[in-house]
Amino acid sequence: MPDNPADHNDNETRDKVREAHLRDLIAVIETGSVRSAARKLGLAQAAVSKNLTALEKSLGVPLLVRSARGVEPTEFGRIVLRRARVIDAELRHLQEELESAGGEGRKLITVGLSATAEAMLLPTAVARFREHTPNALISVLGGRSSSTIAALREARIDFAVGPLPTDQSLSDLHTEQLCSSDMGIVVRAGHPAADARDLAALVPYGWLYSVQQSGGPMIVTLMTRQGLPAPTLVAHCDSSSALVSMLLQSDLVTLNSLGGLEPLRERGLLKVLPIKLDLPPAVQHLETPTKRPLTPSAAALADEFRRASRRLRR
Repeated sequence: MPDNPADHNDNETRDKVREAHLRDLIAVIETGSVRSAARKLGLAQAAVSKNLTALEKSLGVPLLVRSARGVEPTEFGRIVLRRARVIDAELRHLQEELESAGGEGRKLITVGLSATAEAMLLPTAVARFREHTPNALISVLGGRSSSTIAALREARIDFAVGPLPTDQSLSDLHTEQLCSSDMGIVVRAGHPAADARDLAALVPYGWLYSVQQSGGPMIVTLMTRQGLPAPTLVAHCDSSSALVSMLLQSDLVTLNSLGGLEPLRERGLLKVLPIKLDLPPAVQHLETPTKRPLTPSAAALADEFRRASRRLRR
């Protein structure tokens, strides 16, 4: 049976697209220039340029374009970048597993966390994880659930913990509920509105928010529902530390999940206002790719997040 010419073309493309080509493309797009990418990779600028030219030639499409902001990907470049990140991550994971099997190397695990998961689960999970994996390095990426999911799909993170986005399909991900936390309105101790019992008393103040629904911040919906002026939104805080820092040093207010702020409330630094809210709890899910296995170290850390959530439910 004669060979299919298309098969020859596919094999030729795969042979020509080298790991180094994809590595250099990722670096150029992330740094914004060939010079910066070469410096980051420890290579000659000419070598990086040669690899990029070879990659564009093998794929037959332009991948990069120069602009006032530097080198940016074309639409073709963005498609290749998504795949290149997955390939690059899988090669790094393969190397890690080989080194781990030989008892060598330092393990790197990158996780995406919501501000609630960061506050409620991260400290306990990391402490327990390091008891049996002290040589690991953990990198934490904050952000909205939509950006975290995008990072998970591109293999820029190993797994994520946070609320599930409601505006996209998650059929390519495995999700499992870990924990939930009631929502409440929180201010610093000694806040001028510390005795407020309704939302109307909070209209003069600026708001911080971390939990967001598809229609926007929840506090906007609540105030609109009660016929109040739209709240003054000051900052969206993906980091629990940023949220807490701004709360403690200002008269800002937040509508937030209470679980992550409970330790500070117990110490008398924050106060939950006695305002009844008709809101569902903030549910945190563990999100992993269905078609990409976790490395042993990432799987072990994910297990510690599960254990940390079970302790919260006791």
